[in-house]
Amino acid sequence: MASRSRMRTVRYGGWKAGTLNGTDIPEPAIVGIHSCFDELHPGPPYRTGGPLLVQKKKVSYDRTTKFFASTLFGPVQTWDGHLVPDATVPGVEPYPMNLSGWGAKGWNRAFPIHPIYNLGVSLAEIRDLPRMLKQTWGFFSSIRHISFSRKPGTVGGFLASVGDGISEAAGDYLNLQFGWVPALQDLNFLLSMQKKLAQKVAWLRRHNGKSIRRNFEMDANGFSESLDRFIYPYATMKPTLPTELYKGFLFDYQNIPVRKTYNRRIWFRSKWRFYIPELAEDGVLTKALKFNLVGLALDPSIVYKATPWSWLLDWFVSVGAVIQNIYLRLRFQCVAEYAYILCSEDYEYEAPGFTEVNTGKQHFDQSFNVVWPGSLKLSGVSKTYYEFRQREEANPYGFGITFSSLSAYQWSILAALGLTRGGKSFATRT
Repeated sequence: MASRSRMRTVRYGGWKAGTLNGTDIPEPAIVGIHSCFDELHPGPPYRTGGPLLVQKKKVSYDRTTKFFASTLFGPVQTWDGHLVPDATVPGVEPYPMNLSGWGAKGWNRAFPIHPIYNLGVSLAEIRDLPRMLKQTWGFFSSIRHISFSRKPGTVGGFLASVGDGISEAAGDYLNLQFGWVPALQDLNFLLSMQKKLAQKVAWLRRHNGKSIRRNFEMDANGFSESLDRFIYPYATMKPTLPTELYKGFLFDYQNIPVRKTYNRRIWFRSKWRFYIPELAEDGVLTKALKFNLVGLALDPSIVYKATPWSWLLDWFVSVGAVIQNIYLRLRFQCVAEYAYILCSEDYEYEAPGFTEVNTGKQHFDQSFNVVWPGSLKLSGVSKTYYEFRQREEANPYGFGITFSSLSAYQWSILAALGLTRGGKSFATRT
């Protein structure tokens, strides 16, 4: 499909704020850029979609009450109009997040033919059983001897015992969380494995050759924080007026923070179809399929997961998901009719402004002092918004794969499932 890029600029503010000594003075103007990158698809009706990136920058102002003020002596300063709070534009403006890795995680989670359990990983971890038993025995032995391991009645002996206890407790905690707890969970699964296997096979038979939708939210995150802004209060309102029109205390330099708010949502939309010949008829399942369904087939993902500390690496990058995606799409005739990773991000910078101005026309009072008829407190809020909307599209075999890279075997699977690139059944939708 042909890609296209569209962009337009939108002016926020810049309207007439008032007149200063007979000259029109505008509000501050900020240029917002609205852009959209997408692909052209046939329609209507529009049955296909593709990658999308929408970016918007917007600004809103609270306009104050209109007022008039004029000095008595020259040079005479006269203002007739309103003020607006000054908008905040960060020095480094936000940009859309990188969705790299999220697509692989969503694909791995949505793939409909996952094993019901990684029994191969559990068996590989049995080699740790002697070490677990030894450490557990050491833990109970330390409890039994802790009161007699140091000379009683001395501060040094007591502190040394506490230090040894803390060090041993840390190791015992890891042994419990990453040793015994998973082992007991594996044992509990083995007791109910036959029932779960039968349920999984029944589900696969019902959906064999049919379309399956998998839609879910992957992440929702938001926060709010204050950003320091050291400024004179009078400068928080624009346009800036001659100093004679302000109250004097507004020239105190102070911190008037800007409130930053961020909200993000990532979700996955997909539709799948698979065909497993062994499930076409109510026959006896092959051993290979049973092994696959309980996670006993030796594949790269099991080798990876059985590697020490692989779980820690997966906290930062989706290595395990990528490895398993590659293997699963080679093992099963399962493809995605469509699959998207989508992201919505919103930034808001809220900048408060306040000032106090003199109003009316200066005159002499009874003591021949120059006075103002009155004053007016003005305040408001400006908001700067950044909006990002992203959608990344997967190939029927995964993210980051192009149609030109598909093998003849992969094309044959698409044809067998009735999913050709231009066919009606290969209809991508959000």
